[in-house]
Amino acid sequence: MWTPPDSHDELGHPLTAQEAWRRAFHDEFHELADGAVDDDWLHSICDAIYPLALDGEPRRAAKLVYVTLTFEMPEFLETEIAARERNLRLKAVGPWLARCLGPWPPR
Repeated sequence: MWTPPDSHDELGHPLTAQEAWRRAFHDEFHELADGAVDDDWLHSICDAIYPLALDGEPRRAAKLVYVTLTFEMPEFLETEIAARERNLRLKAVGPWLARCLGPWPPR
């Protein structure tokens, strides 16, 4: 079971165990995401996760949530990369096709 360290808020008031857990979770998730996290969204995630993980280490829970939310299936990733490459090829060929006169009707 996780026990919070003796921590205080900005005004010097002691934090409850729940507040300390949430603060540790929030800080770790912010660090993992390089600060690119909406605070309201993160607060909602914390509200959903806290009842499930209140006995566990909050920093570990934040890492698990971060990995889960950023996970991409390899086959989807490969398909996305192939689609991007195809679009780049089409963009590169487009101007060349526009200059080519051929037996096909114009679009």
